[in-house]
Amino acid sequence: MIEELPQPATFPLSFLHELALDRQRVLSESEQSICDRVRQALQQADAVVVHIGGKAGRLGECVVATGLLEGILHALRYAGKAGMPITIFVDEVAGPLFDAGSYQKAYWSHITIYPVSHVQNANEMAMLVQQVQGPHLLVFDLHGEHDGMPSLQVEDRASDEEGQARQVTTLAHLFRVGVRSYAQRGSQRRYADCIEDLFGLPGGAIEGVQAQPCIRLSEEDEARYPALLQQYRLDVPEYGRGNGSALPGCGGRAPHTQARQSHCPSHTRTCRIICFFQSVVIAKCYWRWDEVLMQLCQYLAQHFPAQKVEFLIACGPDELHPEGLRQADFLEEFGDFSGVNQNAQVRVIATRSLRDLALLTQHAVLALSDDTGPGHIAGALQVPTITPYLPGNIYSRTVWASTLWHRGVTLDPSPFSYQQIEAAVLWERTNIIDSIPPEQLLEEVVKSLVPRLQRSSI
Repeated sequence: MIEELPQPATFPLSFLHELALDRQRVLSESEQSICDRVRQALQQADAVVVHIGGKAGRLGECVVATGLLEGILHALRYAGKAGMPITIFVDEVAGPLFDAGSYQKAYWSHITIYPVSHVQNANEMAMLVQQVQGPHLLVFDLHGEHDGMPSLQVEDRASDEEGQARQVTTLAHLFRVGVRSYAQRGSQRRYADCIEDLFGLPGGAIEGVQAQPCIRLSEEDEARYPALLQQYRLDVPEYGRGNGSALPGCGGRAPHTQARQSHCPSHTRTCRIICFFQSVVIAKCYWRWDEVLMQLCQYLAQHFPAQKVEFLIACGPDELHPEGLRQADFLEEFGDFSGVNQNAQVRVIATRSLRDLALLTQHAVLALSDDTGPGHIAGALQVPTITPYLPGNIYSRTVWASTLWHRGVTLDPSPFSYQQIEAAVLWERTNIIDSIPPEQLLEEVVKSLVPRLQRSSI
């Protein structure tokens, strides 16, 4: 039985939703007073806790929340708090994507990460927080399941065994406003603006390109990449993404470059495109990817006749997906695909871990993805990610094209009513998502792929 803890003093932060939609909104006197309390908590904090997770264990929400995490870390640095102890609790389903050493290298050494089982309620979270030391603790609740408007919660706890009093300040339920409301600010500024408004920082204190969803792979990950290819029986030669220059965000580095160039000779003309065609929400599963693949092969045959492409369809555990969306189904559907004049092949694999999936994705030239968790991983690795989105406001492109590297395609304005889209989701119908023409997806693929092919041929 979980111990019932005292209820903290609670102050609403719901005005952040309105502020996200209207930059010119003026705070009332009481709202300004609450903001002052938030800033004071930041200045007094001697330890920080961040809680990341997804509703019903959703991987994508964990990945998207890292955009706010990066903003928080940059805000701490801006406020002169670099070096303070940071504890990150993350849902264990996404735990393999979070490497403490990589965060320590990018920021500072006192960052620890603990995967935790699914946290059911505030009392369970409070028990986790109790494990963290510090008289002034600042907690950021970025869990996607903790829905509703955000609030500031302040609790003065009794002295511990050493006679030290403790204050725990929690910024609760930040996910909905931070991810959904601030999406209206645009992909460049959405996460940075949220954290700046939360702490009253001056505009531009946090660079938008730095506050983006980010998966950090380590040098050790890169060192095992050649062995990983052998493990999955994938060809070593491939044309990777980019020309070796450092990419902005995620530390402004391209750690994959040296490892890739060491085994990818310049004459190689095969590029690898990673594909994520599974989703637990059937209405988001696009059933016309075969048309997109064929149209791309036709384009390459006409404009880049020496170019070959490998489509790597990466699958998750079969037990998580219904029939029609399992590894054997994709093998049956795409196994004989060879493009135009044998300029393509399809490989279908089930990755053994999310870390493996991220490392394989890092080296792809781009990703083709339904609106699903691995697609968020691709964007967080700065891989251009072409995704069809349901039109309208259910699973909308505005919100779930979650990074600067997402290339979302939908029907805008939506020709369907809210009720029609809702019914498609409830009754697992794909007629609406399939109404997006493959030509629209191909257009985004060509925009992202051709400049890289042109650079590789120089």
